[in-house]
Amino acid sequence: MVSEKTADVAQRAKQLYEETLRAKLEATNMNDFVAIEPDSGDYFFGKTLSEAIQASRAAHPDRLAFAMRVGHDAAVHIGVMTP
Repeated sequence: MVSEKTADVAQRAKQLYEETLRAKLEATNMNDFVAIEPDSGDYFFGKTLSEAIQASRAAHPDRLAFAMRVGHDAAVHIGVMTP
């Protein structure tokens, strides 16, 4: 079960992505991982999920961020992808 605070951070980060970041990030950082800290609007890239989260924590150690893969509905895919 996700806490109310975590759900709120995820919802606000997704909204920020959709409203202001999607076009910019998908044009320049497709398939990279991004961690979005919604209070500041800061976002951090990584070639791995861990890199993006670590960058966010380094900048905002006391705040939660939401991580996702640019251009995808999920951060990671498990199983076989079909064309």
